Amino acid sequence: MPYVLLGGRYLLVILLYLFMFRVVTALYGDLRSAAWYRDKRNSPFVGKLEVLTSEGGLAKGQVFKVGLSGLKIGRGTNNDVVLPDSFASQEHAKFYIVQEEVWLEDLSSSNGTWVNGEKIMAPIQLVPGDYVKIGSITFQYTRWQNEG
Repeated sequence: MPYVLLGGRYLLVILLYLFMFRVVTALYGDLRSAAWYRDKRNSPFVGKLEVLTSEGGLAKGQVFKVGLSGLKIGRGTNNDVVLPDSFASQEHAKFYIVQEEVWLEDLSSSNGTWVNGEKIMAPIQLVPGDYVKIGSITFQYTRWQNEG
């Protein structure tokens, strides 16, 4: 009889340690996933522009990332993206972030900036799938997805 009680005590201790091990591993997994989400949320990129059509200079499929500091596009060399297009102005448009959303503003360009076939007259919030036309170059806007 004493061996049965001793065995029962050992079994109880083993089960308690297994339970504590399971609780610690679950907490560790939650902490890791929270860190992953925080890193993804704090990604330096919010959106991206993919070149769909271009008449020389930019390759179809080329991607430009819209970061937290925004993105300026134009023909001038001081822009983040230099467009080799005579229909683009020196400083044509800028993309900027407001509360994790990407906005587009035309910078008083000569030929205008177009979103989904309509000329924009004021800053506009972009949604994934929007087509942005600057000069003869068409981009498609999508949200940035971390590849890691």
